[in-house]
Amino acid sequence: MRIPSTPRVPRLTLLLPVILSAALSALSSALPRPARADDSVATLATGGLVLEKTDRIALVSEDLFLSEKAVRIVYRFRNLTDRDVETTIAFPMPDISGGPDAMLSIADPKHDNFLRFTTEVDGRPVDSQVEQRAFVTPAGKPEVEVTGRLRSLGIPLVPTVEATEAALAALGADQRRGLVADGLLEPQDMGKGTTSLFPVWTLRSKFWRRQVFPAGRDVVVRQSYVPGVGGLSSLSFGTPTEGADEKAEYARKYCTDAAFLKAAQGLARRIAAAGGQGVQAFEQYLSYVITSGGNWAGPIGTFKLTVDKGDPTTLVSFCATGLRKTGPTTFESVVTDYVPRRDIDILMLKTTTGR
Repeated sequence: MRIPSTPRVPRLTLLLPVILSAALSALSSALPRPARADDSVATLATGGLVLEKTDRIALVSEDLFLSEKAVRIVYRFRNLTDRDVETTIAFPMPDISGGPDAMLSIADPKHDNFLRFTTEVDGRPVDSQVEQRAFVTPAGKPEVEVTGRLRSLGIPLVPTVEATEAALAALGADQRRGLVADGLLEPQDMGKGTTSLFPVWTLRSKFWRRQVFPAGRDVVVRQSYVPGVGGLSSLSFGTPTEGADEKAEYARKYCTDAAFLKAAQGLARRIAAAGGQGVQAFEQYLSYVITSGGNWAGPIGTFKLTVDKGDPTTLVSFCATGLRKTGPTTFESVVTDYVPRRDIDILMLKTTTGR
């Protein structure tokens, strides 16, 4: 993409969402629970525009739609000055870290744009350039960039895809030993005398472009992407084994109230009675980072949140102001002069049926 040159235009930097690195388990550090070997799936917390601190551009409105299959955001920005403001807009993708527990649910792991992220400005699609870099952090040592080394060996930078596994398998034994010694590969005892090597570097990707906000008028930015969804393959919330600390953490993060707890306990009893036959339930987590976006001129004029739980049988809980049900699967909150105080974390208890 050609970067336009606009002399004598004030410049600042906008950062499209600061997206949190994936944790190996969506709640592993906060929620103690009985160990389940097949439960851990990482969550990629995605988010919206983050502006460098400025009093020149206001966010007039943000319309945010969240579901497990799609995230759609419409922003209306207003340049409050009498001069055009040229910006660099960047979209940091979620970090992808390898390792034996790296079970990431992402839309398109084989391509650079692994969340299938798209942007429109005033109704016109815009292209972005991509920057991808890989890093390792050896124990007790500073972070080291390994992008060039991986590329020189013909190894894809995404550590969690089959192409990377195949490229590592094609290396010579000495090359693999060197990668282990330098902290790029981690041996894992798989039992029965077998050892596997797992890539443990972290990939950081960023899409960026130039943008001009014309003086005195609004600019509408539309984004869409497929979110990274994490969860458990079974229920933890509402089960008899759930501890008080775990229950309190769910309440803090997802605003689970007495009615939701009662419904979850009923679902857990139903699953237990079925004995794994005919009906099963599991948890899904969807996160959206919004607190890092409060650097524009004043609060968000109007913030509208719509959450779609997808299936009418799904139980959903999240924190929101003035929430109301607008359809069989949708919930809506509208707040004026909105200042984000917490990120949006959604808990879904989903049910599947079969023979």
